Amino acid sequence: MEETAPQMTDEEEALASNSGLISILSVGRASLGRDLRLKAGDVIIAVDGTPFSHNIDRFEEFLKNFESPPAMLTIFRDGNSFEVFVDGPLGCTYAYADEIVSEQVTDTLSDHKPKSKESIRQYEAMRNIRREVKVYDTSYSPWATIFPALWLLYHRMWEPMGVVIVTYLVSALIQPALFVMVYVLISIYMHKAHIQLLRSYLIFSEYYFWMIFTASSTKEAQKLLRSFDKKCSFSYSYVPPPEK
Repeated sequence: MEETAPQMTDEEEALASNSGLISILSVGRASLGRDLRLKAGDVIIAVDGTPFSHNIDRFEEFLKNFESPPAMLTIFRDGNSFEVFVDGPLGCTYAYADEIVSEQVTDTLSDHKPKSKESIRQYEAMRNIRREVKVYDTSYSPWATIFPALWLLYHRMWEPMGVVIVTYLVSALIQPALFVMVYVLISIYMHKAHIQLLRSYLIFSEYYFWMIFTASSTKEAQKLLRSFDKKCSFSYSYVPPPEK
């Protein structure tokens, strides 16, 4: 009896139609790629830790129909690689990477250790003109809900922290029941919007978006950022002093 060839899934078929490494040619103004701070020249070298090269025409459709979102893309930039979570098409235009870049990617992949999506979280980094960097985990923090003032203190958000403390004191002096109600309302707000509040405060403090990436810890995140900028510094540093 003649055996029937196994049917490939859409993802396996896409992986099989290799046409070269995909490089980002331009990033759309209103796109997921722009939200993730991707740049022209970035090369997409792996998905969920598996090296791949796609046909450009099918790449966006591949991300749109990805079976277990978010997909973890490995990006090659300036001789370094990092991962980022995506949950749909990037909205960029693409080109195939040239041979020189492909050779650099091959060398990078030989040293790159793939990570499981369950062991890492998405981070954001913002940097000012003095190369001072604020890096933070974008996942939910229960501390922001339970102890809003302490969470604000940890992130050195002095003005919002002062407002919260004064509000607590005034409401406590008026009536204990009012203090409880105010505390609950502030906690609900922080539960829903603490990451947005942190971003807005950093922009107010003249920090600008630099990178979005994944890491398993703040220390690992700082090491990655230092590999892209040898002179950047951190408020709570887990890495050696920057180059002068």
